[in-house]
Amino acid sequence: MAPPIDVLALNGGPPVRNLPYPWPIHDEQERRALLEVVDSAQWSFDGPKELELAQALGAYLDVEYALPVSSGTAALEIALEALDLHPGDEVIVPALTWTAPARAVVVNGGIPVFTDIDPGTWCLDPDAVEAALTERTRGILVVHTYAQITDMDRILDIARRHRLFVVEDCAHALGSRWRGRAVGTLGHIGCFSFQQSKSITAGEGGLTVTSNSGLADRLYALKNCGRRRTPDTDWGFGGNQRITEFQAAVLLVQLGRLDEQIARKARQADAFGRALAAVAGLTMAPPDPRITRRSFIGLPLSVDIREFHGIGTDLLVTALAAEGVPVFLPHPVVYRAPSWVAGLRRYHDPKRLGLHARCPSAEQVAGRGGVVVAHEAFLGQWAETADLITAFRKVQRLANTIPADARDSRLI
Repeated sequence: MAPPIDVLALNGGPPVRNLPYPWPIHDEQERRALLEVVDSAQWSFDGPKELELAQALGAYLDVEYALPVSSGTAALEIALEALDLHPGDEVIVPALTWTAPARAVVVNGGIPVFTDIDPGTWCLDPDAVEAALTERTRGILVVHTYAQITDMDRILDIARRHRLFVVEDCAHALGSRWRGRAVGTLGHIGCFSFQQSKSITAGEGGLTVTSNSGLADRLYALKNCGRRRTPDTDWGFGGNQRITEFQAAVLLVQLGRLDEQIARKARQADAFGRALAAVAGLTMAPPDPRITRRSFIGLPLSVDIREFHGIGTDLLVTALAAEGVPVFLPHPVVYRAPSWVAGLRRYHDPKRLGLHARCPSAEQVAGRGGVVVAHEAFLGQWAETADLITAFRKVQRLANTIPADARDSRLI
């Protein structure tokens, strides 16, 4: 006998979905592109596919210099090195993000200053940025988080007044625009990721962009073993952060699909937002009219877990995964991650690195205040996206059937 539908999949019932949402999207075009590179015998750096990718991404973002690199993490690290970060310099970073931005500061000798987020956008709070500035502050590293864009009007104003550099981490936001301008082109250097969860992917890969020719020269040397961008100059100091022709070939195909996928995700996310009214305790941030185009790898939702019988966001995500829908927890607060604290001992005295910072909005979101829906759930037909609503409602209705010892006793 089949288990009854009114039983959570976590408790042995049938899931809402049996098939995963497909990602990465690929077809014969990627196969042909890879075989073309195989047959060319030009597999390594500075090949025709890398050059074509750099030109295509530069045109797509309307930026003068686009330099593909091996990963988004590599992009951040060489961006800060190109900006001549000195030991002891402070860089503002959001407390709620992946560890790569803060690590990029640390490996360049700087001090990451963990700064609170706007609870509505999960991006850096400009007021908190102003409060965190000291005479040692050299720059601001913004992260455009999930489906949101940092308030770049305020950030750029702060940077101008205090003569700071701005690096944009756009790993989540390729294709997004702020007042008509592509994210990544608003600050001094923009950094992108092509890791598998991102909007276009070759498994791994990254990109740095800038409109400054001097910074472009430095970025090229830093990613390419010290080689200079023009042949009539000497080699400089640099490592190997290069992309291969295989990655570039796949990314060119992926880039050709991006605009259609952004448009589809926008339509489905809008419909999802309207349907979300049927699920108490879940809210999406209201649209910001300054975001004139929104691309995303995850749609953030604020959660009132009291509406889910106090099961907590970690168990909520586990229950939703059992139902077959891709929902995950936000990034942790960086300064509370044990691996981060342990790793810092290689570089600095941890007492200097803000590990006792208090960023209440970031801690609330990371602790039990939010979840993120993966972007692949918005790339199919509405019936597939609607499974998200079905799964959320099912878990909400039946969360009280999860054993009490698995729930948050503070909310029962």
